[in-house]
Amino acid sequence: MNVPRRTIGREAAVNPEELNGQICFFTTSGFRGSSEHARNLRLIDSMIECRGALVLGSDWQLAEMFGRGETKSQILEKKAKLSPINFAQNYCSQWTGNTESQLVDINKLMEIRTLTKPEYKSDGKSEYIIGVDVARSENTNNNQTSLSIVKLTKTNRGKLKEASLVNVINVSNSLNFTAQAIEVKRAKELYKAKILVVDSNGLGVGLVDKLLEETIDPSTGINLGCYNTINTDQQPESDNAERIVFDLKPQSANHDVIITFMDMVEGKKLRLLEKKIITDDGTGKNAYIQNLPYINTDFLIEEVANLKLKQLGTGKYTVSKVIGKYDKDRYSSLAYALWYIKNFEDNIYVEENEDAIFDFLIV
Repeated sequence: MNVPRRTIGREAAVNPEELNGQICFFTTSGFRGSSEHARNLRLIDSMIECRGALVLGSDWQLAEMFGRGETKSQILEKKAKLSPINFAQNYCSQWTGNTESQLVDINKLMEIRTLTKPEYKSDGKSEYIIGVDVARSENTNNNQTSLSIVKLTKTNRGKLKEASLVNVINVSNSLNFTAQAIEVKRAKELYKAKILVVDSNGLGVGLVDKLLEETIDPSTGINLGCYNTINTDQQPESDNAERIVFDLKPQSANHDVIITFMDMVEGKKLRLLEKKIITDDGTGKNAYIQNLPYINTDFLIEEVANLKLKQLGTGKYTVSKVIGKYDKDRYSSLAYALWYIKNFEDNIYVEENEDAIFDFLIV
């Protein structure tokens, strides 16, 4: 209540047992640098200075000790399945991420989560760019090949308005490059993608080689085609190969890739899927698959929050991970796609008759 209740009588006084205008906040730990994190720090300072604030927190062990909620074995089983950042925030009350030299303002990253629905195929009228970050490892706990599906929205004159991350697809890194190429080509067919921006650094060259070969889908028998690059002299298997692969060497463009990602977030040209509370509605595996785009977007946010910006001696920027064991595959695939979009898709088309006015000028 904004006006405190008083006791009755001539000596009426404010009831000290009432809240009397106090405000209580309840929150799960999130990312450092967020507005919730800043508020907690202000309240802790207020508590230290005896200005009436009280901040309390605990991890999962307190509730488990008193037999409330899930058992220890159930929680540890979840720990094995969840990402380190997700478990730290939701079960350990730890604020994660980096505040100093952070790649982007985490609050602005949250603000661009405005997409309500993912897309599982082309809408038939929009252009799509797919960014691919390549991994190959026998260890399934290691990083994965990640595909970021980015939908373009442009003005009538070709200027980029928005780049929407409508889906993120992960491909098991235990698959060989032939199998990974099949998954990439399936995604290309689903979204009728205009360009595949493929990380060909290191192991990535193996995937590019397979994309330039004729591929038959083993489950349907459909010919998925043969691709060609648009920026190299590498020869495809077929003379009629579709020119669709942009062979990106990330090391040569790393600084520009980072700056483009930062600009897209700061300028709010990038849009991400909204935060969705995932619950078990009894439909099992199908519901999980339908919610994968939201889950992967959550993982993307975690990856970005785990990155910090570092300036090299040359004056150019690179990124490094705060927690070394945590991957950045989703970030990389998205950043590659955005870099390509910024450099090759964000253009204004000028019609010939618009230039005609200059013919009448005398210089």
